[in-house]
Amino acid sequence: MKPQLFTTLLLAASVLFTTNCGGNYGEIMAVTGATPLAIKETAPGGITLTVSGMVKREYRFTSKSLNAFAPTRIRTMEVSPGGEFEGAYAYVGVPVFNILEGIEPVKPKDAAFDRPLDMIVTFTSRAGKKAVFSYGELTMTDDRHPVTLAFSRKQVLPSKNPESYTKNIHKGNITGLRLICPREPDTARYLDDVASITLGVLAAPDALLPVMKKGSTCDAGELVTVKDETARKASFAGVAPARVDRWLRIGHGQGYKGIASASGYDLRSFLEKQFPGAGPDDFYLFIGCDGYRVLFSRRELFLTRDGVSCMIATVMNGKKARGNYTLASPDDYFVDRNIWGLSHIVHLRGQQ
Repeated sequence: MKPQLFTTLLLAASVLFTTNCGGNYGEIMAVTGATPLAIKETAPGGITLTVSGMVKREYRFTSKSLNAFAPTRIRTMEVSPGGEFEGAYAYVGVPVFNILEGIEPVKPKDAAFDRPLDMIVTFTSRAGKKAVFSYGELTMTDDRHPVTLAFSRKQVLPSKNPESYTKNIHKGNITGLRLICPREPDTARYLDDVASITLGVLAAPDALLPVMKKGSTCDAGELVTVKDETARKASFAGVAPARVDRWLRIGHGQGYKGIASASGYDLRSFLEKQFPGAGPDDFYLFIGCDGYRVLFSRRELFLTRDGVSCMIATVMNGKKARGNYTLASPDDYFVDRNIWGLSHIVHLRGQQ
């Protein structure tokens, strides 16, 4: 091919790429020498999403309003709940945290706890399928691999012979919104064509639990576990020890709270011994002696790396933990899911 003809074709291809993609990608190509994969994308038209339940008002999002949020691009390696490889993909979408931080939860006036950290968040598809999370695992964790409502999916293909690669079961783009959970080892809580988000609470045996007392300086003399409305004193016999150093603590409401070291018991080991036979879709409600509550999903605690660090601390900075026991989740961004004076842990069955 003559040099002049090659140059003309290259220029034409660059102009066509720039025009079709709606951005200055020809300039990117000129700098990098390659077609970029991580380019700006927007939600396609026709998407609607409602947020309702225990909220100040019903919220309704469209493609236009979703495009106002800061998007993220996340690569996933997906495995089915049965252990079969489903493919590697690159998604673009809106982290659920970005949506929820603009939603105001509202509970009934007679609620046992007046804050949202004991709430569940239910995602429902247009076909009626559901995925359920604790409010805290969507809002208090850090920004690594956030639970995301994706509106674009592309295959991650090998550089050698990509046209003949067959390991990805999904070939085309998605339609609507796909809920993706990159922290988790399988796609059990992935959900296609999400149409709504609902905030609510799981029924708890409130009569057996401490009443909320703001400003209390109580001490949890013992730790009590509750299952099927039966309460019993917990035992730490055989529970694995745990320790964390240089734990940087920042509160959602009050900011920096110091750098701590803590030791005590591994939370997952404790839960396994206290609640044998718990299902993967179950939840655990943690309550302090002052009535403060936090809900964790079993999936987060047992199937993510963040869950590995969770512990029941008995010593903080070389001294007895405040209130005797402290629920600690050191890998959270905020410490708001940490409960001093931990007195009760309730096993709650998930509602799908």
